[in-house]
Amino acid sequence: MDSNRLARPLWRYFVAIAVSTLALAIIAILQPVVGFLELLFLFAVALVDTYAGEGPALLAIALCTLGSLRVINQAHVVDQRLHDLTKLAVFPLIGVGLLYLMRARRQQKVVVRKQLSELSTLLESIPEAVFLFDSDGTLADVNNVTLELCGLTRERLLERSIDDIARLLRIQTESGTPLQGELAVKRALRGETVRDERRICYSPTRNDAPMNMMVSAYPMRNEMGKVIGATVVLRDVTELTQMQQHIADTERHLAIGQLASSIAHDFNNVLNTIQQAVAMLELPPEQREAKPEAYVALISKAVRRGTEVVLRLRDYVRGSGGELKPVDIAELLHEVLELTRPLLQREQRITLITELRPVDAVRGNAADLRRIFTNLTINAIQAMPRGGEIRISTEQRDNRVRIIIRDTGSGVAPEDRKKIFLPYFTTKASGTGLGLSSAQRTLLAQGGNISFTSEVGRGSCFTIELPAARGERPARAA
Repeated sequence: MDSNRLARPLWRYFVAIAVSTLALAIIAILQPVVGFLELLFLFAVALVDTYAGEGPALLAIALCTLGSLRVINQAHVVDQRLHDLTKLAVFPLIGVGLLYLMRARRQQKVVVRKQLSELSTLLESIPEAVFLFDSDGTLADVNNVTLELCGLTRERLLERSIDDIARLLRIQTESGTPLQGELAVKRALRGETVRDERRICYSPTRNDAPMNMMVSAYPMRNEMGKVIGATVVLRDVTELTQMQQHIADTERHLAIGQLASSIAHDFNNVLNTIQQAVAMLELPPEQREAKPEAYVALISKAVRRGTEVVLRLRDYVRGSGGELKPVDIAELLHEVLELTRPLLQREQRITLITELRPVDAVRGNAADLRRIFTNLTINAIQAMPRGGEIRISTEQRDNRVRIIIRDTGSGVAPEDRKKIFLPYFTTKASGTGLGLSSAQRTLLAQGGNISFTSEVGRGSCFTIELPAARGERPARAA
């Protein structure tokens, strides 16, 4: 008999009732012949205790005792010697049965100890912090990596609740804001599997320095499919995150260099305009073609133009603060086109077409979105060294705003399409392969998405979807 089959309490108590009833029936049948044989109850109780547990065994004792009162009241005269011989004959059977049941119980304990040993060995072989929670959210077991992370002994850490652990490690979102919604382990206890959610936590043993973590949570189920606990794995990716950030900065600096070389020409035109206006103001009044106010206005306009160029470049370089606000997507795209206009002017064989239909403001981070759209535009320009057409359009479907950037460049090879969003994958000689992967991760974090279609020799089309911010006034894109 497999004790796991009796895992549910109701079944275990039914077994106790059935075994007790059977024992009472056997004694009632034998009593008229050999008298009352209470030894048989010991075997019945031991059987229930071994395979159903202590609670059902206590129920069996109560049932056998109450049932015995009814059996005893039915008086029968039997030979005393026969009664004693029968008891003596039953004793070895009861003894052998008890020995068998005790051996079965010892074997169960050995199996449990072996399973616990294997589980402990498995936990200690995992380099990540592992938490095992039971069904009511109490911490049941951890490995040594977890003890080091939490800075507590096993005795002080076990039996703590989910919320205690969350407060101890001060778990936050990737942007550093307090966690909104439920923790991964609580969702796992409801049966949901959570994989690789980015979080920040603070370890008491590391001077409360922020740690970038990848959190995964998995429900544990019994044979009947019921959730009996959850396993949570915290993987420290702080060094990897810092390295990715460093490479992402390199990618941004490469783009800045490309923009700056083109903006220099635009900025020279601004300075040339100012220089010519100043030269006209230095002439005698009779040699000027217009009044001084006209030249002053020209200088003022050129200065504003130069300031806009510097501001756009500054906004591109500036990192994201992580805050999500309503953003006017048309204004943002206008800034992107202003920023990349020198590149487009230098590539005179490229035609730019914009179809910016009226759409709601989107909810996102302006600095992140500006960088993503600028990089996609630069990619489109670089994909058409022999010229072509870039078409930027917007549309809205229900509560989703779509921004579409299409080019007629070389396209993406079929074998590269599945890898286009993978970190470090690039087809450029000087690329880092983090532009598109970073864009995808950033958009997903802001409730958006990015997808693409491509055909070799005919170009590519990238579609960005963002949640609309209906009923909210957009902030300035800068």
